[in-house]
Amino acid sequence: MKEQSLIERIRSLARLTPSEVKIADFLARHYPEIAFESATTISQKTGVSKATVVRFIARLGYDSYAQFLQHIRDDLVVSQELPVGRYTLIKKQDSSKTKDLLGLSLNAIMKNLQESHAQIKTESFMNIARLMIETPGSLYITGQRSSYALAHLFHGLMRRLRPRTFLLGGDSATIPDALVDVKKGDVLFAIFRYPYAKTTYEVAKYFVDQKAFVILLTDSSFSPLYHTADHQLVVPIDESSLFHRFTAATAILESLALAALHFCSDDIYKRFDLNEKLFADFQTYCPGKVVDSLHIKE
Repeated sequence: MKEQSLIERIRSLARLTPSEVKIADFLARHYPEIAFESATTISQKTGVSKATVVRFIARLGYDSYAQFLQHIRDDLVVSQELPVGRYTLIKKQDSSKTKDLLGLSLNAIMKNLQESHAQIKTESFMNIARLMIETPGSLYITGQRSSYALAHLFHGLMRRLRPRTFLLGGDSATIPDALVDVKKGDVLFAIFRYPYAKTTYEVAKYFVDQKAFVILLTDSSFSPLYHTADHQLVVPIDESSLFHRFTAATAILESLALAALHFCSDDIYKRFDLNEKLFADFQTYCPGKVVDSLHIKE
């Protein structure tokens, strides 16, 4: 039988204390770099006592912290993800006077895309796409602060595919009005990335109370909403960047919309045609040809 991964071991625990949630989140967020952490450094970085860290590792089924580290390192060797090369590259970057910042950034983005792909199982991904299309209820999409930009993008894609698709906007004062009609069978797609917005947290809890479905796009398997979500897509944050990158999350959202299209009926073409007709009727866009936009006769 295949040995459980670290994330699978954590998920198998029936219940986590608040302190254990902090440790679990740290382990998930900083994999594979945790292969170089000690119980002391994890304690310092999570604000949890060293004894609690050691007890949690024991709960995961390891006889000692040393065995835990060995398991992580063995797993990294098998998956060829040992980050020694990354540390060497960063060291070279720091000492280099002439940096190809564009190349370094693009390489980091590609690595983040690969890590995100590795985190998401195809079956789960397609089940999420199916749920958003086939649910008889409404689809709500939300995200706060920088995540609102991602929510706005995804809402624009999904409302082309299905009716009753609503964006819960960045103005938190108006959100209670939008929640009045939420009912069982509705679906919330919440973009929930660190630092986790309290408004998104409360919205998700409300949907759970209404027995609606909750889908998370998040950066950790153990975010504050991990235990309430029916489905979640984990897109790790690139820790090498000062800013939280949007590329991987955007790619996942665009791919999810394409996957959802596969579950649409043939009536979707009528919807597309009507949508294009409305764009034309309202003259939404500038003319497609330069000569048209300049009113030049050919």
